Amino acid sequence: MDTAFIVVVVGLSSLAAALVARGRSRRRLRSAVGKTLETIGLAAVFLFLNVGVGFCLALLARVVGGRFVSLYHSDDVTILAVSILQALVWQWSREAEASAGP
Repeated sequence: MDTAFIVVVVGLSSLAAALVARGRSRRRLRSAVGKTLETIGLAAVFLFLNVGVGFCLALLARVVGGRFVSLYHSDDVTILAVSILQALVWQWSREAEASAGP
Protein backbone atom coordinates (compact mmCIF):
# COMPACT_ATOMS: atom_id res chain seq x y z
CA MET A 1 0.00 0.00 0.00
CA ASP A 2 2.83 2.42 0.81
CA THR A 3 4.45 1.77 -2.56
CA ALA A 4 1.21 2.40 -4.43
CA PHE A 5 0.70 5.67 -2.55
CA ILE A 6 4.21 6.85 -3.44
CA VAL A 7 3.71 5.91 -7.10
CA VAL A 8 0.42 7.84 -7.23
CA VAL A 9 1.93 10.93 -5.56
CA VAL A 10 4.98 10.95 -7.83
CA GLY A 11 2.84 10.26 -10.90
CA LEU A 12 0.46 13.13 -10.15
CA SER A 13 3.25 15.61 -9.46
CA SER A 14 5.05 14.52 -12.64
CA LEU A 15 1.84 14.91 -14.64
CA ALA A 16 1.34 18.40 -13.22
CA ALA A 17 4.91 19.35 -14.10
CA ALA A 18 4.47 17.95 -17.62
CA LEU A 19 1.29 19.97 -18.12
CA VAL A 20 3.01 23.15 -17.00
CA ALA A 21 6.02 22.45 -19.22
CA ARG A 22 3.88 21.46 -22.21
CA GLY A 23 3.02 25.04 -22.93
CA ARG A 24 6.65 26.10 -22.85
CA SER A 25 8.72 23.74 -24.93
CA ARG A 26 8.16 20.14 -25.84
CA ARG A 27 11.73 19.75 -27.05
CA ARG A 28 13.14 20.75 -23.65
CA LEU A 29 10.81 18.28 -21.95
CA ARG A 30 11.97 15.45 -24.23
CA SER A 31 15.58 16.38 -23.55
CA ALA A 32 14.94 16.40 -19.80
CA VAL A 33 13.22 13.01 -19.94
CA GLY A 34 16.14 11.62 -21.93
CA LYS A 35 18.69 12.94 -19.44
CA THR A 36 16.61 11.54 -16.59
CA LEU A 37 16.55 8.08 -18.15
CA GLU A 38 20.27 8.31 -18.81
CA THR A 39 20.90 9.26 -15.18
CA ILE A 40 18.73 6.37 -13.96
CA GLY A 41 20.80 4.01 -16.11
CA LEU A 42 24.02 5.46 -14.73
CA ALA A 43 22.66 5.11 -11.18
CA ALA A 44 21.94 1.44 -11.88
CA VAL A 45 25.51 0.95 -13.13
CA PHE A 46 26.96 2.69 -10.07
CA LEU A 47 24.68 0.65 -7.78
CA PHE A 48 25.87 -2.57 -9.39
CA LEU A 49 29.51 -1.49 -9.05
CA ASN A 50 29.11 -0.32 -5.45
CA VAL A 51 27.38 -3.52 -4.34
CA GLY A 52 29.94 -5.62 -6.22
CA VAL A 53 32.88 -3.80 -4.66
CA GLY A 54 31.23 -4.13 -1.24
CA PHE A 55 30.83 -7.88 -1.68
CA CYS A 56 34.42 -8.24 -2.86
CA LEU A 57 35.71 -6.24 0.12
CA ALA A 58 33.65 -8.33 2.53
CA LEU A 59 34.96 -11.56 1.00
CA LEU A 60 38.52 -10.21 1.06
CA ALA A 61 38.12 -9.27 4.72
CA ARG A 62 36.94 -12.82 5.42
CA VAL A 63 40.01 -14.30 3.77
CA VAL A 64 42.57 -11.85 5.14
CA GLY A 65 41.09 -11.41 8.60
CA GLY A 66 40.09 -15.01 9.10
CA ARG A 67 36.78 -13.93 10.64
CA PHE A 68 33.23 -13.80 9.40
CA VAL A 69 32.26 -10.50 7.75
CA SER A 70 28.62 -10.15 6.78
CA LEU A 71 27.67 -9.43 3.20
CA TYR A 72 24.62 -7.56 4.43
CA HIS A 73 26.65 -4.38 4.82
CA SER A 74 26.35 -3.98 1.06
CA ASP A 75 22.56 -4.22 1.31
CA ASP A 76 21.98 -0.76 2.79
CA VAL A 77 19.66 1.83 1.25
CA THR A 78 22.45 4.37 1.66
CA ILE A 79 24.31 2.67 -1.18
CA LEU A 80 21.34 3.41 -3.46
CA ALA A 81 21.31 7.08 -2.46
CA VAL A 82 25.07 7.40 -2.94
CA SER A 83 24.83 5.63 -6.32
CA ILE A 84 22.23 8.18 -7.46
CA LEU A 85 24.50 11.01 -6.32
CA GLN A 86 27.43 9.44 -8.17
CA ALA A 87 25.31 9.25 -11.33
CA LEU A 88 24.25 12.89 -11.01
CA VAL A 89 27.83 14.07 -10.52
CA TRP A 90 28.97 11.96 -13.49
CA GLN A 91 26.17 13.39 -15.64
CA TRP A 92 26.86 16.98 -14.60
CA SER A 93 30.60 16.61 -15.20
CA ARG A 94 29.94 15.26 -18.71
CA GLU A 95 27.64 18.19 -19.44
CA ALA A 96 30.24 20.66 -18.13
CA GLU A 97 32.89 19.11 -20.38
CA ALA A 98 30.58 19.25 -23.39
CA SER A 99 29.69 22.89 -22.82
CA ALA A 100 33.34 23.87 -22.26
CA GLY A 101 34.27 22.56 -25.69
CA PRO A 102 37.70 21.44 -26.89
